[in-house]
Amino acid sequence: MHQSAFRKAGVFRKAFLAPFETAPLTVLDVGSAVVADGHMSNRQAFLNPAWTYVGLDIEPGPNVDLVVAEPYDWREVASASVDLVTCSQVFEHTEFFWITILEIGRVLKPGGVAFIVAPGSGPLHRYPVDCWRFYDDGMPALAKWADLDVLDARVQWSPVYGKGDQWRDAAIVLQRPLRDERREAQAAAKTAMVKAAHLGLPLDAALSAPADLTPTVLSACTPMPALAREEEALFAAKSGLAHKATQVGKNLRDIRRTISRPAKDIVRD
Repeated sequence: MHQSAFRKAGVFRKAFLAPFETAPLTVLDVGSAVVADGHMSNRQAFLNPAWTYVGLDIEPGPNVDLVVAEPYDWREVASASVDLVTCSQVFEHTEFFWITILEIGRVLKPGGVAFIVAPGSGPLHRYPVDCWRFYDDGMPALAKWADLDVLDARVQWSPVYGKGDQWRDAAIVLQRPLRDERREAQAAAKTAMVKAAHLGLPLDAALSAPADLTPTVLSACTPMPALAREEEALFAAKSGLAHKATQVGKNLRDIRRTISRPAKDIVRD
């Protein structure tokens, strides 16, 4: 993942996970493969000897511990078995991310938390496809679809992080609520029906085995605008003139790149 997303992972960890640094958490990193030299990973962002990190992806590669046979049906991961899900710069490359969010909700323990970052802007970058960008209401809409609570959400419109600002990260912190029996049944049925329709399976073949619904310690997490506060603090740390100078420098770099590129590539932008 790029630098601004990595820094947002640090903001999330400090704000939401500080009380649980010694708890034995299981961290599932969805789309964990490091696809280019110099890219960072959530393994670095959430390094902790007390936590068990599992990198999940659809193909073997650097930083991948678990390869799933089907991208939208993670039979290799039990329902309600994970304390924390991380997912950075993956949803834009996921053709059917509305199924992925259901799988994230399925594998989270009651009270479990997910931290997701995806671009709100930026150039085409196929790994192997590049399908989506997310605005302010996009991630909260996904939370509603998956019956997950929003603890924090922010699209970065201010260029305050430096490297990676062109992506205008859409970041969200989600929590699987402590649902009653009826809501649990509804959530499980929706996930099973959507997966069965997508995979062409009978409904009973898409149902997950009954899970232990013991809440995770992360159920104590509470909503807070940590991402917005960090962005506001970074903005306030520089003068208005400095912000203008940064923007002018960026515009000049864009002009130089435009002049040096073939016309066919400029049209794609």
